Amino acid sequence: MKLKPATIAGVTLFCVVVGTLTWEVLERVAAYAFGEGPELTVGPYGFDIGVLAVWVRLNPGSILAIPGAILLLRRL
Repeated sequence: MKLKPATIAGVTLFCVVVGTLTWEVLERVAAYAFGEGPELTVGPYGFDIGVLAVWVRLNPGSILAIPGAILLLRRL
């Protein structure tokens, strides 16, 4: 089955968001359990044109989710 570009983008974006949120939760649990540790979050990066503002925060979970998205797309 050939996947549509919108499906690929949607699955990839979904996996990146889930990876970002999962990493954030794990980082907060580890900080609570072991005391304050280094924060590995990068950002926020984005732009603000007055009417529209877009900001992106990346962390290792965002990057680690991409192989998960590829595996999920191969199974579709």
